[in-house]
Amino acid sequence: MASPEGPQPAMASERFLRDPLTGLPDEHLLRLQLPLEFARARDRERNAALLAVKLDDIVSINQRFGRERGDEALRAVASVLQNVRAEAGRETHLVFKLSGSTFGYYLPEASAPEARALAERIHEQVQQSRNFPQRLTVSVGIVNFYELFLEDGSREQLALRLEQILMQRLGIAGRQGANTICDSSPTSDSAAGSRPTILLVDPDPDSMELLVRALQAADLAVQICREGESALAAVEAAAPSLIICEAMCPRLNGFSLRERLQTNALWNAIPFILVSHRKNEDLIRKAVERDIRHFFRKPVSLTEVAGLVVNLTRKASG
Repeated sequence: MASPEGPQPAMASERFLRDPLTGLPDEHLLRLQLPLEFARARDRERNAALLAVKLDDIVSINQRFGRERGDEALRAVASVLQNVRAEAGRETHLVFKLSGSTFGYYLPEASAPEARALAERIHEQVQQSRNFPQRLTVSVGIVNFYELFLEDGSREQLALRLEQILMQRLGIAGRQGANTICDSSPTSDSAAGSRPTILLVDPDPDSMELLVRALQAADLAVQICREGESALAAVEAAAPSLIICEAMCPRLNGFSLRERLQTNALWNAIPFILVSHRKNEDLIRKAVERDIRHFFRKPVSLTEVAGLVVNLTRKASG
């Protein structure tokens, strides 16, 4: 992104850590510069755009061909993005690596149609890439800065809101069948994709059936994972609005899952509710150490937990 002296993204990125797999600047660059870039764009009343580009089916690639081939696929996408940036007139653009299989692409002073056109070019180039033996596809989310020019809040708050919108749209693209571009958010009267999504992580989801039904009745979508690793993959694929997690779930318990989420600023902001048949001083201490603010003993109070979930999701969407 632009430096204080002018648009020099490549030079600015040298000050930041680089992703060891792709060599691209990592998400710390985004965290630091995005508030400044948003404020600059709004002051100048000139749009800028941010793209999130996610390699589709990375879990399937890893399972079928092995982790090394999955890494090759990620490097192939990174190569496409760098080649697109290297084309004439894009010297001020910036490519960087986000978490998991997601990349970022920043366009300063670009119109919304220009941002869409660039996303379509990336989309096409990835499918045509010969840097990986199998055909690859990507899902792309786009947020235009002008969408928040009239919003109240500090530049840091609005930058975080930009990220949230971006990841929401990336999630929509993924849920539409992947290999898709999304540059708009659903309206309130749109169908299921517009509803806040609650991720329930529990090896025995039947024990939470009444809670699930209550949340669905409150017009919330509920996604269920029976163990922690699949829950983490679900968050990476499309960040939910809120997480309800059993403390003792297998293959990454609730405390470990929370620790993994805390390594990513966007995931860390997702409200996290812990539940367990056990709730003793030791578990409470572990929850406090991980900034888990809501911890309920099973069987949970339907009214209390459902009410809390509705209030937290409304606050996040408001």
